[in-house]
Amino acid sequence: MAVAARKGRITASPHTSITTTAWPGSLDSWLSWIPLPKWALITVAVAGAILLLLFLISITKCCCSKKKSKKKERIGLCAVSNSTMTNLVQPEMEDLEWEVEQKQQGKLQYSLEYNFRIQELKVGVKQAVELKAMDSGGTSDPYVIVYLTSNTKKRYETKVYRKTLNPIFNESFTFQVPQAEVSESTLVMQIYDFNRFSKHDIIGEVRLPLANINLQHVIEQWSDLEAASKVEEEHLGEICFSLRYVPSTGKLTVLILEAKQLKRMDSNGLSDPFVKVHLILNRKKWKKKRTSVKKNTLSPYFNEVFVFEVPFSQIQVGFPEVPGAEQVPTAANPFPLTLFLVSPPECGRGHLCLGS
Repeated sequence: MAVAARKGRITASPHTSITTTAWPGSLDSWLSWIPLPKWALITVAVAGAILLLLFLISITKCCCSKKKSKKKERIGLCAVSNSTMTNLVQPEMEDLEWEVEQKQQGKLQYSLEYNFRIQELKVGVKQAVELKAMDSGGTSDPYVIVYLTSNTKKRYETKVYRKTLNPIFNESFTFQVPQAEVSESTLVMQIYDFNRFSKHDIIGEVRLPLANINLQHVIEQWSDLEAASKVEEEHLGEICFSLRYVPSTGKLTVLILEAKQLKRMDSNGLSDPFVKVHLILNRKKWKKKRTSVKKNTLSPYFNEVFVFEVPFSQIQVGFPEVPGAEQVPTAANPFPLTLFLVSPPECGRGHLCLGS
């Protein structure tokens, strides 16, 4: 039994050397290939671990902040309890800026009264409030200019009120407007800031197309001031005509039918219009015709026909530049025809050019 026990034990003699072999692919074998001391490798490993930890912490914070913001945006439907909350939906920033700009212009109170019997429009300029401050002291020196677009030469002005943003005018002005022309006119009321030694600054304006106003009774209302139009378009009127060309005969027929809403040129508010028809070739007046003169009217009816003999070769050739005329192409091969709508004196004529 003792012998068996001894056989089962394995004892190493003190002279026996024990050798250990590194496991293939272990960390020590990898480190043995790197030409750096162990302390340097440990430093690099610790630095990398710290950077990785900081990166994970930053990602965690970002995710948590997004979740919190989403929770804040949620609306408890139970708390609303069928009530209307107008502050839940906000307008765009551009709309807010536009509204602020509009409010800064101010408001104007006025009255309108049209007398159908004598065909007279009475405009009352009452007062203005919350005007935009144009002077360095935070005030303005406002006054109002009133006119109709159908006759821009006739303008009225109120008195100037010093250093105020809420002037009270209480002034009225009258315009002679035929009933047939009321729907074609626009009333303009512009508020200016008076400057003694420089150009007067416009604060804002109110434009009222009379076609949109019910003048059957007296109107008194407030309107917000808007930014003034940069260019005042001058309406010269409209002309109705027809053109016909027959290539086989080489004849061009021009029918001048009528005109409407012409510009007033005479002191009585009317005009004596007629139409000049010029045929221009090579930038020179080649042939011309003229209608009869219609006295004291802004809507003349002509119904006159003119015939020009023009070879087809000339019709196909266009000459684009006609000095002082607006060009309106009318066909694939337009011809150089110029129609001048003239009302004596010559300073008030309009023109229409048809050409390439």
